[in-house]
Amino acid sequence: MFETAAAEHRAGDFEAAERGYKMILESDPHHFDAMHMLGLISYQRGSFTEAIRLLNMAIKKNPSNAAIYTNLGTVYNANKQPDAAITALQKALALSPSEALAYNSLGNAYQLKDLEDQSINAYKKAVNINPSFTDAYVNLGTAFYKSSRYAEAKKCFQRAVELDPNHSSARHMLASLSGKTPENAPLDHVSKLFDDYSTNFEEHLVRDLGYSMPKLIENEIRKVTAKEVQFANTIDLGCGTGLAGIEFRPISTRLTGIDISERMVEKARAQNVYDVLHSGDILAYLEASREKYDLFICTDVFPYIGNIYPLFSSVKKCARNGAYFAFSTETTSQTDYVLRKTGRYAHSRDYIIKASGDIGFSVITMRTENLRKQRGSWIQGDLIILKSGYN
Repeated sequence: MFETAAAEHRAGDFEAAERGYKMILESDPHHFDAMHMLGLISYQRGSFTEAIRLLNMAIKKNPSNAAIYTNLGTVYNANKQPDAAITALQKALALSPSEALAYNSLGNAYQLKDLEDQSINAYKKAVNINPSFTDAYVNLGTAFYKSSRYAEAKKCFQRAVELDPNHSSARHMLASLSGKTPENAPLDHVSKLFDDYSTNFEEHLVRDLGYSMPKLIENEIRKVTAKEVQFANTIDLGCGTGLAGIEFRPISTRLTGIDISERMVEKARAQNVYDVLHSGDILAYLEASREKYDLFICTDVFPYIGNIYPLFSSVKKCARNGAYFAFSTETTSQTDYVLRKTGRYAHSRDYIIKASGDIGFSVITMRTENLRKQRGSWIQGDLIILKSGYN
């Protein structure tokens, strides 16, 4: 019965696998593998607290199983509990010193504590044990990048791409460190980035990085329209956890949010500010939509898009006459757009102005603002408001 449930689990049929594991535990309450797998299903569903409870129960049934401690450490990391993760992973490595996965997760825990040297050492041990461990190379490259060791980071991302040519995050960061500028960041890279970021997104972005763009845009919209403006149909493109939704709820009769990250959308749903929420690609959603909007908000999406023409065209298709399109960009004067070493795109003002005119928008506001901090310094960009139709 366990093999059947495990096969269903591997196939992604969590409900069937869960039923199977629970049936096993009904007949054998000490079956630690079934308890272990139930914990993994909870983790895969994003229920980290429940996963931690189940994995700890599995450890009580078999305290000498290194794999359970390794997975427990992984879940603690996902739940932003690095100290607990380190304790669990050290127990795993005491039981199985050559466990590459445990070293990789240990590196992740040190990353959460901003202990770059320790994380680099842990990732190095992971790839030394398993030279084909693609994700560990990506993590090692990221740790080198954060330490401004760009040449070493580039080598790691290059190795990851050699191991897995389809690894989107490795390809994207390799391009950024090689001076290349593809048209857009890969969707699955952005989705994973923000899924991983979702647990402490608001706290980190607002408190640590000083991010206040939603409020700045809301203030500007009031200035260029009317103090008591009310929009019949607003859409928040790249809504994240709902920071912009909170600001625009009072002036929106109907408010829609969409984000590529499912976990971000789950967080946004808890804000209870949106009438409609979707998880998926912004362009695909707009292209399939028959709705017309009079306000489009896009507060932190352009850093993951190089070529803005497809987005502008999709917004124009869904825009009522006179609709507003408000967004922020990181700024460059080098070219139309460039992928920076950060893995984020910057756009020139001339490019924004040209695209606006080509698609059928007029520029209402374009001014420099502090976007957010990076390593203690402000990143400057542009706050931009366009209007559908020419002046």
